[in-house]
Order: sequence, then structure tokens, then C-alpha cells
Amino acid sequence: MSHDFHALSSRLNYHQGEMIMSKQLTQYFERYAENAIAQMKEALIAVDYYDRIRQRLLKNEDLSTELPIIAKIGPEGTMTVVKNAIAEYKAQVTNAWKLAPRLLDIGTHKINLVVNELEHLPRADIQYQFKSSAGTVKVHITTAAETYQLQITAGRNSMAAELAYRELEKQLTFIALTS
Repeated sequence: MSHDFHALSSRLNYHQGEMIMSKQLTQYFERYAENAIAQMKEALIAVDYYDRIRQRLLKNEDLSTELPIIAKIGPEGTMTVVKNAIAEYKAQVTNAWKLAPRLLDIGTHKINLVVNELEHLPRADIQYQFKSSAGTVKVHITTAAETYQLQITAGRNSMAAELAYRELEKQLTFIALTS
């Protein structure tokens, strides 16, 4: 998957000459973004497929040779199945960006999807904040098509940022061990 334009900003964040980016957090949220983009793409392909079937059913085309199930449940039943499938796959587009329930319990998460008819995937603007006694870790992901930019920050104080990163890393480790 192509994510070239995020490479430098997500892997190297320097503050006063010291690397303060957490490799574990970067890898976790890179996988999260890549998986979400792949899930959105798969769901939208399915939406397109079922929408074409819906359009053909509306034109009263006989699809029984292509879809043998129509002979069993009829065109009306097929239309119901198709509409339900479209709704389910559209929901999967947003659900692709859901985080692990534990992360939702300990932080705040915002998902904003912007659909542009000229683009095959919605643009996502994802924000996650985790507050600990050491500070707040902010994760911001923006997408364009199949590329994304990842920014993870925890403030200007490098010692507090390091402690905040470690607290979130502990939570990710806990999630990995319990799932």
C-alpha cells in the first residue's frame, strides 16, 4: 500500500535534537490506518456491486441466471437483501476506523469522513487523544485515496512526552495480551 508522503513526518519527529516519536505507537497506528483504508476499499467495492444489482432490479432485468437465489426468494426478496447489503457495507466504511474498545475507554476518538464524488475513497480525518498523568498523546491521521499521514505528538516537554508515550504503549501491550 502506498503511504510515501507520510514517511518522514510519521517516523521522525525531533525535539531539541532528540527523537521523541514512539516506534511502537507509530507501528500500531500505521497498521491501523492501512487496515482501515483496506477495509473501506473492500466495503466500497461491495457497495458498488450491490448498487449495480439494485439498478438492474429497478429496470426489471431478469437476473435469475446470474443470481440463482432470485428464483428462490423472488425479485422483491432480492431487492430487500440487496438494500440490506448496501446499508451493511456502507456502515463498514465508517466502522473501519473504530479503535479497540479499551482505547475508546481510556481516550477520545473522532472520525470525520468526507466524500468527494471524484475520489474512489472518502477522505478520513481521525483524531485520538490519550490523557495520562504525564501528559496527553495526540494521534492525528489524514487520508487521501490510499495514502495517509500520521502525526503523533505529546507536547514540547520531551521527558513528559516520553512518559506519556510509555503509558499509551503499556495500554497497547495490555490490549495485545488480552485480545
